[in-house]
Amino acid sequence: MCFTGKKNNIVETPAEPLEPVLHGSTAIGSVSLAVAKAGAELQQIPLYHHIAALKSCQDQDRFHIPVSLVTLICCGRTSPGKLNLLEEVILVPKPGQGVKQIVTTTLKLQKEMMRIMMATKAGVRDTAAQGAPAVSFERPEQPLDLITEACSNLQLQLGTDAHLALNCAAHKLLDRSKGKYEVAAGVLKSPDELVDLYQTLLHKHPAVVTLIDPFRGEDKEQWQKLSNAVGNKCSLLSEVTNVSQLPAGGKRHILKLVNETTISDLIRIASHPVSLLLKSTPLSAESGGDTGSQLLSPPQAVGLGLDYIKLGGLHGAERMTKYNRLISLEEELAQRGILGGFFFLSLPSFSSFFQWNSLSLQLFLFLFFCLTDSEQGQRLASIPRSRPPQRRHSSLRKSWNIFQHLVLFCHI
Repeated sequence: MCFTGKKNNIVETPAEPLEPVLHGSTAIGSVSLAVAKAGAELQQIPLYHHIAALKSCQDQDRFHIPVSLVTLICCGRTSPGKLNLLEEVILVPKPGQGVKQIVTTTLKLQKEMMRIMMATKAGVRDTAAQGAPAVSFERPEQPLDLITEACSNLQLQLGTDAHLALNCAAHKLLDRSKGKYEVAAGVLKSPDELVDLYQTLLHKHPAVVTLIDPFRGEDKEQWQKLSNAVGNKCSLLSEVTNVSQLPAGGKRHILKLVNETTISDLIRIASHPVSLLLKSTPLSAESGGDTGSQLLSPPQAVGLGLDYIKLGGLHGAERMTKYNRLISLEEELAQRGILGGFFFLSLPSFSSFFQWNSLSLQLFLFLFFCLTDSEQGQRLASIPRSRPPQRRHSSLRKSWNIFQHLVLFCHI
């Protein structure tokens, strides 16, 4: 792929292993989705309900809305500035928020960021293909400093109310003739030097909890080295088009959907132990156009029971249509009384969301066991926390014993 302007060069991206498909079969995904929709119509049930039944082979009575990871700004190779490394800076919302609240918060944050940049005469020249502003920066810490300042102005506590994820897309930056990554125009870093750069960046900005594709897949030693250094506070994710072997230090996959991805593929991948979320990318997204593609629709994500969904930024009719569909699905599930939630996120680095004290943790476990049985919950709720319940009900006593052991374990 050739880029014009000051970043004009040709980069040979290392080939990724692809799942075998028939040549010219770009319609497979659309046909599969059409068949799934037809099946849902014949049974007179919503699409998400039909997909959930296909996945679990039984009716599901509770659904949850995936957490939306929203792209804030883009600073990749096609951006106007010198910085190449951060293709996307992504907002990771605090769990428990509704889609409408996430979108509203993101819009306020982007508006404040634009105000700050206009005051410094930086401004935004274009909108990137990912649906977010393409901003000119020279160093990787600059976009993070901007977001930190904007959050401070909005009294949004970065690291508590929200976290950040960085899509580095390092495989696009490799100069294969030199074996180095061009993190900025004219600035080359070896894989080991890139490890040091990430460590410095994460030390300065602890709100960054995820790095996506920090290296190409072949740099297994650096994946492991970075994971050993920051793995307890930051997750390393690998973006793939099919479920393949994780890099040595990788924690999860991000599945990038292509036109050949079928509903059966999605069900199989969503059940995979290292699958994290699905990312929808139309074929023409590289050129920045909206295609109206329905490769990943919100009903699919809900039916698959995903924890996360990445639809890009809030610019563009196609992307906003999907965000609006997520909002309407959330309202629909709430009205039907089948909207469920989750108390934690599956990424190891997100444990910082729940740095609870002992009393709060015991209260959470207490409520958990209360909710398992309403009648037992009513009995248990009337008993002081400091002493075990004086009840003869064996099931209740068993729950209390498990609760006490969990509290003891958490203290340890």
